[in-house]
Amino acid sequence: MCKKIAASGCNVLLIQKSILRDATNDLVLHFLTKLKIMVIRDVERNDVEFISKTLGVTPVANIDQFTKDKLGTAAVAEEISLGEGKNKILTLLRSKPEIRVNEDGNEEH
Repeated sequence: MCKKIAASGCNVLLIQKSILRDATNDLVLHFLTKLKIMVIRDVERNDVEFISKTLGVTPVANIDQFTKDKLGTAAVAEEISLGEGKNKILTLLRSKPEIRVNEDGNEEH
């Protein structure tokens, strides 16, 4: 699974809350990190349509459908230390204003 994701050219993987949650265990996250693929888990179901339209991606539920033509682009994807933990921030830029989606699903404007 990890090799297929990497072969598509993906470098940031967004995973909807409760979808494929069991498939993203510590071992999978370890290999994705080694392949330099950032994983943002627990994306709210309600946010998937917004993110898909903004980034120009097509949501994929089956690894066999995970291909380069389904990928989109974002201006910035970064991991920022806030307090004790690390938060992954994805900056979505279509036009101003800038919107950030935190790993916990909260939006910042």
